Amino acid sequence: MMTQQEFEQHRQTWIKEWSDKWRLLDIDFEMYMMMKGMAPDEYKAMNEASWNKNELIDDEWGETFI
Repeated sequence: MMTQQEFEQHRQTWIKEWSDKWRLLDIDFEMYMMMKGMAPDEYKAMNEASWNKNELIDDEWGETFI
């Protein structure tokens, strides 16, 4: 099983590679993780834990969205 830290590292890698590798293939982060062997339920749990940990902040207006 993957740790939350490993999950976040994969997310950062996917973001960095998206425009060059995954955009034209229409590969979103969920599909990217499935291709790495992650089960759908495991992805859902890790992704939800990630959203609970990180708040979305709109820097331009200083607003916080949960």
